[in-house]
Amino acid sequence: MLLRLIAAISLLVFALLLMAGAQIDLALYRTLIVFLVLFAGVYLSLFFINIIQISPDSKASATSAGTATGKNKTGNSGSESGKENYNKSS
Repeated sequence: MLLRLIAAISLLVFALLLMAGAQIDLALYRTLIVFLVLFAGVYLSLFFINIIQISPDSKASATSAGTATGKNKTGNSGSESGKENYNKSS
């Protein structure tokens, strides 16, 4: 869908350049540049959107995993007294 839109925009640019009196080789070169810029922009946008969507999920799972194992932000184990209280109650 997006590739068709990019191709249609590039074809329109090519037609406009030809109607403006540009030489065919120059019009093809400029159209190719337009196509590559649009394609790269869409590709990078989708790539960064995927990174942004994945990033909060991985942080949330890492936080819950750290909490479940009793580790604090520095990676060290939690308080020993908490472990002793847990062992006494069981």
